[in-house]
Amino acid sequence: MEETPTHSPYKVLIVDDSAIVRGLVTRMMAEDAEIDVVGSVNNGEEALAVMERGGIEVVVLDIEMPVMDGLTALPKLLEIDPTVRVIMASTLTKRNADISFQAMTLGAVDYIPKPSSSKDLNVGEGFREELLDKVKAWAEQRRKMLEVDEAAASEVAQRAEEAEPEAKPASPEPDGGASDDAASEGKAHAFRAEMSVEHQQLQKQGRIQRKRFTAELRPRPMQQQRHQPAQMRQTPQPQQPAPSAAPASQPDTSAAKTPATGAAAGRPAAPSRDPGRLIRDAAIAAGGQPKSAPKTAARPATKAPAARTAPPPKRQAAPAPQKAARAPQARSGSAPAPAKRPSARGGISLLPEKRINVEAIAIGSSTGGPQALFEVLRGLNGVRQPIFITQHMPATFTTILAEHITRLTGLKCQEAQNKMPIVGGQVYLAPGDYHMTVEGRGGGRHLMLNQNPPENFCRPSVDPMLRSLVASYGGNILTAILTGMGQDGMLGGRDVVNAGGMVVAQDEQSSVVWGMPGAAAHAGICSAVLPVGGIAAYIKKFAGGR
Repeated sequence: MEETPTHSPYKVLIVDDSAIVRGLVTRMMAEDAEIDVVGSVNNGEEALAVMERGGIEVVVLDIEMPVMDGLTALPKLLEIDPTVRVIMASTLTKRNADISFQAMTLGAVDYIPKPSSSKDLNVGEGFREELLDKVKAWAEQRRKMLEVDEAAASEVAQRAEEAEPEAKPASPEPDGGASDDAASEGKAHAFRAEMSVEHQQLQKQGRIQRKRFTAELRPRPMQQQRHQPAQMRQTPQPQQPAPSAAPASQPDTSAAKTPATGAAAGRPAAPSRDPGRLIRDAAIAAGGQPKSAPKTAARPATKAPAARTAPPPKRQAAPAPQKAARAPQARSGSAPAPAKRPSARGGISLLPEKRINVEAIAIGSSTGGPQALFEVLRGLNGVRQPIFITQHMPATFTTILAEHITRLTGLKCQEAQNKMPIVGGQVYLAPGDYHMTVEGRGGGRHLMLNQNPPENFCRPSVDPMLRSLVASYGGNILTAILTGMGQDGMLGGRDVVNAGGMVVAQDEQSSVVWGMPGAAAHAGICSAVLPVGGIAAYIKKFAGGR
């Protein structure tokens, strides 16, 4: 018998022009008690109508549809709710793979390759497992990020409320208008400064999901209003209209679906942007202020509805089930997942760092990996060592991923080929459905591909890559294990450490799924567990580079 989930079901919208595909996918999801299919529609225009009603956490979005295709609908969906997680679904063609990656630069968080026929779809157990895993992982990640912002908002609100009595006694009655305004203005500046520091602390290292990886990517109008306070680059100006008021990122509130209408109409735009008001009403501060970054899931703080008159309890009103849903994420692998994210490092012991002669850099990743890879690799410009990557991904998609890595990071990335010689400073990506290994020593090293049985249910797999690197480079290897389900990379990482190399893992807060990096961290083989934004600098500390 199926266990009853300890959290409310994840709310999912399916958008596909094939009635057969919609029916089969809906049935797959309906069989899982942790998922509630809120809607199933056949084009982007209908999807927008469902989104306007609110409550959607994940959208599975087809690419090719009549009336409005997936790429056209994507920014419009994110405009309605910047925190919704959009997973692109497409058949395995080079064109669709390329569009899926374009969509990820425009705000989609992931992709899933659909079987090419309804018959394949019906019997495709692998497709079902991958679909359910990704939907749950991204929905849970969204809830956790909203929870982080809720906690931050409550803290800021409490500080603001504590500071209020000190600033008030000076001029209670005389000159009600002018002096009050002046005092309020002064407090506003102080509050801005405090908020900047607070947000810098929260955003500094963990900005990952939905982040733009090139300068020109996606400033969406709904966001621009609220984007500035959280980023700390500019001081917010009290007169912005804030069209998408806090409810837009709240999945289960009635206001969430009307970012441009309900929010703007029900409350003057100023309150969520006016620091003076935020000080007077800590609850509004908790709801409105942190909801800034659409793209980093970490920033959309959305506790608005719960806050009306008093600072909300720390854990109260984020989408109901934030905490309990950690376990399901690791269901497809045996990775140990800690019970609570904030205390992720509690049970982890780190190995001492050591100076090693780094000759090779190895990276393993899975769910959420493309975004994390872009982030890490962009910081590795100038390294002289070859970089080997295994990302769990099907054929065709790895070809496009290699092109996007080259385009977005400045590093030359190639999909590995048999007998390809290894050159320093270049990136080699394992092709879909093949394990990538290294053979030879010194100047005679080259890549080899094989279709040996999957390891950790994956091909390509990280473990065989790491074992071969140890055989070729000894302990002169620096390995990074990034976000992903399961525990691939943990055993290979142990071999790296036993040979004298080092392993760094991505931390839980910046991971979509803390399966692979969590397994490495809990195995006691890591010298560091870091936010994704700190991993490149850590690698360069030992590997050198500009």
